[in-house]
Amino acid sequence: MKFNKKGLAVGLAVFLLLSVFATAMVYLNISHKGERKPMGEKPVTYGEGVLVVEKEFNFSEPLVESHGEYSYVYVNESNLYSVSDGRPVTPVNLTVMELPFGSKIIDVSYECSESQKISLSKKLSFGSCSTLTGMDADVYNENVFYPQSWVSYHTGGGLSQGVRKTFFVLRVNPVRYNSYYDELWFIRNVKIQIAYRESDKPLLVDRGENDLLIISPKEFTKLLMPLVEHKNRFGVKTKVVGLDEVYKHSDGRDQQEKIKYYIKSAVENWGTKYVLLVGGVKGQTVKWNLPARYSHVLIPEGTQEVVEPEFISDLYYADIYDSEGNFSSWDSNGDGVYGEWNPGYRDEMDLYPDVYLGRLPCRNKWEVRIMVDKIINYEKNKADEDWFKKILLVAGDHWDDPGHINEGVLIMEKASEIMSGFEPVKLYATEEDKLLVRDINRALNQGCGFAYFCGHGGSTAWGVHYPPNAEGWAPTLTRLQLIPFYTTVYMSFLRNKGRLPITVVGGCYNGKFDVSLSRNLREGRVGLSVNCWAWRLTSKRGGGSIATIANSGLGTHAMGDADLNGVNDYLEVLDGWLELRFLQLYAEEQLEVLGLIHGQAITEYLHRFLGNDDEMDVKMVQQWILFGDPSLKIGGYG
Repeated sequence: MKFNKKGLAVGLAVFLLLSVFATAMVYLNISHKGERKPMGEKPVTYGEGVLVVEKEFNFSEPLVESHGEYSYVYVNESNLYSVSDGRPVTPVNLTVMELPFGSKIIDVSYECSESQKISLSKKLSFGSCSTLTGMDADVYNENVFYPQSWVSYHTGGGLSQGVRKTFFVLRVNPVRYNSYYDELWFIRNVKIQIAYRESDKPLLVDRGENDLLIISPKEFTKLLMPLVEHKNRFGVKTKVVGLDEVYKHSDGRDQQEKIKYYIKSAVENWGTKYVLLVGGVKGQTVKWNLPARYSHVLIPEGTQEVVEPEFISDLYYADIYDSEGNFSSWDSNGDGVYGEWNPGYRDEMDLYPDVYLGRLPCRNKWEVRIMVDKIINYEKNKADEDWFKKILLVAGDHWDDPGHINEGVLIMEKASEIMSGFEPVKLYATEEDKLLVRDINRALNQGCGFAYFCGHGGSTAWGVHYPPNAEGWAPTLTRLQLIPFYTTVYMSFLRNKGRLPITVVGGCYNGKFDVSLSRNLREGRVGLSVNCWAWRLTSKRGGGSIATIANSGLGTHAMGDADLNGVNDYLEVLDGWLELRFLQLYAEEQLEVLGLIHGQAITEYLHRFLGNDDEMDVKMVQQWILFGDPSLKIGGYG
C-alpha cells in the first residue's frame, strides 16, 4: 500500500491540532466545573409553602505561603480549614441552619463570581492521621479539582441540646486546588439560594410521658426498679422494659432492628429522649443478653494500623430518623450488612443522635446491682468540691513524628485550660518523669470529677510512649520500666468509693465490650480478659468511674499541623476534637447531663466534619460509646 506524503503530513497536522484543542477543552471544562449552578430568574416560584433563604459570601484574595516542602493557602473569611487524611488542606466557610424537624430541602442553587487562578510552586499541604499517611493519589496524581465544587451541603435530623431539629449544613469553598497543574482557583463572591418546605404539621409531639427508657433482659428488670424509683423521685420520668416485651411488640428483621423500632415507638408515643441499654455479652460466652450492632465502615489499607472489617456501634440505636423524619435503617440496600462504607457501596446513614443513649453492658445480675447502687449513690447528693473539682490528666508521647512533639501533653494542657475551674492532676510520661501504675491508682483513689486518658489502647489495656521518639511504654509497674500498660487487673486495687469520675479515654478498643473468655478461645487469642477496659473501670465495685466514654474500634488522633495555624492537628480533628469538645460542653456551655453532652459532641462533630466525605469521620462517631447512664446529673443533685 502506498501513502501520499503530502496528504499524510496534512492529516498529521490536523490530528495534532485537534488533539491540542481537545486537551484544552478538557482542561477548560475541569477548571470551571461546578463554578455556576444558575439561580434562575427572580422571583423564583417554588409553590405554596416553600420558604427561601438567600445567603451571600464575599472573600478576599487568598494568601499563599510556602513553608518547607509545601504550600499553604489562607482566606480571611473562612471559619474552618478542612484537614482530612491524605487530602489537601483547604479553607472552608461553614454555616449550620437549624430548621423545624422534618423540613425538606427543595433546591439549593448558587451563582459565583468568575474564578481566578493562582499558580503554585509546591504542592498544597495534606492532612495526616498517622505516620502511615501519604498523599491521596486520587487527588494529587489526577487532573481533578479538590474540593469538587464551590458549594456543597448535607442534611441530618436529630437533637440539638435536647430540641429536635432538621440540620442543613452548608460548606462554601472559596478555593479549589488542581494538583496536576499545581494551580489554585478562587472566587471572591457567591450567592446561594436555599429553598425548603416545613412539614405541614409537627412530625413528633413531645407528650412528656417518659424521659428515660431502660431496656434490659427480663431477668434484670426487677433489679433495676430501685433505679427507676430513684430517677422518678428526682423528676426524670423513667420506665424499664424487658427485651421479651420489646421483641413481642416490635417489627424488625433481627433483634437489633426490633430494639431500634421500639425506641422509635417510645419517642413517638411517650416523648422519650434518653435510652439506657442494660446488657451485653452473656457471662463469658459468645452469646448476647442484649445484642450490639456491628458497623462496616471500612478504612482503606495504610490509613490505620490494621484493616478493621467491623466494629460495635451503639450509635445505630440512637440514630432513629433522617432529616425528613424517615426511619434511618443503616441498611439502605437491604442486604443485612449494616453501616456499609467501602469502595463499592455506601449505606445511607443519617448518624445524628435522635435520643441520648448509653449502655451498661452487664453480664450478670451482680453487675446490675453494682451499677444501680453506684448511680443512685452518686446522684442523690451533690458531690463535695474538695474531690469533685479535680481532673486527672494522663498522657505521654503518641507519634514518632518529625517534630518530636509530645502530643499527649499538648492535648492535656488544652484540657486543663478548658476545665479551668478544676484542679489538674497531671500524670505525664516525659523524659524526666516515669509514669507508674501506682501513680494512676493513687490519683483515682483520692477522687476526681473527671479523668482523661489519651494514648494507645487495647480491649483490656491502655498505655502511652515516652518522648522524644515515642519509644517504650508507660505506665509500668516498676521504675525499671518492667510490665507495661494500665490493665484491667490494676483496677481491682481502686478504692475511691463514691468519689467517682466521668472518664474519657482516647485509645483503640478500650470500649470493645464483646470480649469474653469463650470468644478469646474461639478466635485463638491468648489472654484471660473477661471485661473490656472501659466497662471494667465503670463496673468496679467500691471505686472506678461512674461512667466511661471509649472507642469500640481503632481510635485515631491526627499528627502534625497541616494547616500551619500553630495548633497541632492532634487537638483539632478526629478523636482529639471529640474529646476536647466533650469537656468544653460541660465547662464552657454549662451542660450538666452526661448523655446530652455526649450526644451534642457527636452532633457538632458531624456538623463540622461530615462534609469532608471521609469514612474516618463516620467511624469516629459510630464507635464512641458511652458506658453509663445518659440521664446522669454530673456532680449529683443539690
